[in-house]
Amino acid sequence: MFKKIFGFGKNKSKVDEKIKTEDENLKIKELEELKLKEMAEKKELEKLKIKEEEELKKKEEDEKKELERLKKEKLEKEIERKKIEDLEKKESTSKKRGFFKSLKEKLEKTREGLFGKMKKLFSSRSIIDEEMYEELEDLLIQSDIGMDMTLKIVKELEKEVKKRGIKDPNLVYDVLKDVMEGFLISEGTELKVDKPGMNIILVVGVNGVGKTTTIGKLAAKFVKNGKKVVIGAGDTFRAAAIEQLEEWANRAGADIIKHEQGSDPGAVVFDTLKAGKNRNADIVIIDTAGRLHNKNNLMKELEKINIIIKKHVGDTNYESLLVIDGTTGQNGLNQAKVFNEVTKLSGFVVTKLDGTAKGGIVFAISEELKKPIKFIGVGEGIEDLREFKSKEYIEAIFE
Repeated sequence: MFKKIFGFGKNKSKVDEKIKTEDENLKIKELEELKLKEMAEKKELEKLKIKEEEELKKKEEDEKKELERLKKEKLEKEIERKKIEDLEKKESTSKKRGFFKSLKEKLEKTREGLFGKMKKLFSSRSIIDEEMYEELEDLLIQSDIGMDMTLKIVKELEKEVKKRGIKDPNLVYDVLKDVMEGFLISEGTELKVDKPGMNIILVVGVNGVGKTTTIGKLAAKFVKNGKKVVIGAGDTFRAAAIEQLEEWANRAGADIIKHEQGSDPGAVVFDTLKAGKNRNADIVIIDTAGRLHNKNNLMKELEKINIIIKKHVGDTNYESLLVIDGTTGQNGLNQAKVFNEVTKLSGFVVTKLDGTAKGGIVFAISEELKKPIKFIGVGEGIEDLREFKSKEYIEAIFE
């Protein structure tokens, strides 16, 4: 009996001890799990903290970039506003004086620089020989006319001098004048925007050539002549371009159609043409982005714009103008070749000719691309965007 009782007590003690051990193991396990959980939470918090710091840093960088972009845009806008104000003051002064400088005065640098040297070349010689023609070649190449065009001019000059039986080098200068005029396209230089219905002018060119200013001046000229003008801000890649164009449109008294920066240029063109039709516009001028560094994208974009325009007006009421900086020389010619490949150009606008002593780009473009120059820029005033007339240009650059 006692054995049984004591045996039962012994077994009970073992059971209690087992339960106690299991409890302790469970507690240890729970503590380990809790510790692991705490470690995981700590790691997660560290990750979140790092992520927050990175996001904060990125946000600060983005804000800094945005601030810099806004400052740049504000500066560009201020420069354009100041430019427009200066132009208005200059025009006001010119009107009060009742006179504008002649083309000859505007092209003084070209005339006295390069073509002055040509005149001295002929007047300093006693005979017409091969050396004289070689020196002339050098001068023509220096004028940004280019090698091919130079050789054509000199070859034609030699031929004409022999044909006229000229022996006096002093008389060669006038022959050169006639020869060079012959290389300028004189037909089709007028802008055809007087056809019934809506007339479209697509303006292309790289940034910095004076594209926006040219559009503004064209719009001002047309409005002054009683035309209803709508401008399309198709250069959606630069916010400053849209703002500058808007300032010019307001100043000229033209309507402007614009979208947000980064919008599809094709959509802007479509909306501009639609607005032009609804508002009975006589002339619609469309700006485009000048991104020559990506020729394929430029080609696709201009092809799309061409299709949209032709659907609205066809080919008859459509001019496509390339704006070229006259001071860039052969670079300008290379740009012209690229744009001529990607869009059907009807003519050129050569700007900043008052700021160069060369001016040969006019001959190179006209001869190599067989397209007329429609306008030349010879100053900052609206009146300084002038219709190109080959005879007047030749008279202005030759002494």
